[in-house]
Amino acid sequence: MLISIHNEIEIASTARDLYNYVTQPWRWHEWHPNSRSAKSEHSALATGDEFSEQVEIRPLWPSLPAMKRTVAYKVNQSVPFQTWEAEGQLKDGRIRIRYDFEEKGGVTFFSRRVDLDVTGMSRMLLPLLKLRMEKLSMVALTNLKEKMQENSGES
Repeated sequence: MLISIHNEIEIASTARDLYNYVTQPWRWHEWHPNSRSAKSEHSALATGDEFSEQVEIRPLWPSLPAMKRTVAYKVNQSVPFQTWEAEGQLKDGRIRIRYDFEEKGGVTFFSRRVDLDVTGMSRMLLPLLKLRMEKLSMVALTNLKEKMQENSGES
């Protein structure tokens, strides 16, 4: 069973600055609550590049222990300042993350879509995972917006 989560937010930033920040997975932990760390051999990820991320998800905070996963990603699409997409494999599923950027008058309309499909025991937790991921996705985008505002204040 595939679940999809789609969020949009306006961020007072150029598409260039936002794109350059969010397409660096090693910085995702700065704004996304589930991301713990990420690594890549590349300083900027282009189509075909690979990276790995450590994630931690709590489907029933705090009733269940955290689900810790390593995700191995490959960038499927990279169109600077417009679109970026990566697909990842984890031991019990797959995930696809897509970012779209549209800049208008100093504001960027940022769209984030996450598609997740899991197997095995994780499939039983999928309804709970979806609820938690929906909540945390908006938290993540709010954090991202605040982070970009902080960064623009440093300029």
